[in-house]
Amino acid sequence: MLVLQNSEVCVRRQLQLGLAAIATCILLLTSCATPPNIIRTLQDPSVGQVHFSNVLVISVAGDFASRTQFEREFAAAFAGDKSAATAYYTVVGRNPQVARNAIHNAIRARRFDAVLFVRLKGQDVAGAVANRPTGGAFDLFKYDYPEFNAASGFKRDSTATFVSELYVAADERKIWAIESLIFEHDSADQVIEVQVKAIAGQLRKDRLIQN
Repeated sequence: MLVLQNSEVCVRRQLQLGLAAIATCILLLTSCATPPNIIRTLQDPSVGQVHFSNVLVISVAGDFASRTQFEREFAAAFAGDKSAATAYYTVVGRNPQVARNAIHNAIRARRFDAVLFVRLKGQDVAGAVANRPTGGAFDLFKYDYPEFNAASGFKRDSTATFVSELYVAADERKIWAIESLIFEHDSADQVIEVQVKAIAGQLRKDRLIQN
């Protein structure tokens, strides 16, 4: 009888351990978002030959809380690198307005050598300002985009495509741009986490940022 009871105890323990292992695997799988697909849309010949050390990060993707979170996490991603990234809102204040004058003032105040501008694809509205290009012809320094000062959101279970563009601060020239697509996400936090990792990784891969 004692041997039988001990066997039953062992079986129960093995089942419990097995269930715990399965639960752990499920948790790990569900917590890992699918990495974004990266599509390079612009790469100037100077890419790979010039490195930036003081980058201003401006995000207009999502609501104001999501924007500041993205900028903050992106800056933190470069904390141990030779290059530094600074969140736009820390320079101009909370809920900052996206305007060319404000960006120029921020560049002069902190001597940034590059500006990374991140938005959602389609967020720049055609016709919002007369004779102003959108899409691939978007240019942060040549035109005003007042629609970026209105909050936008991420729709759950829908594709979230971020457009990231890098500008040289000295001559306001766009030299690098990518689109990063995430197909599965459960929350804005998850979108921001995977997009920050993907965009920062591509900048390092293209040797625009020193690590």
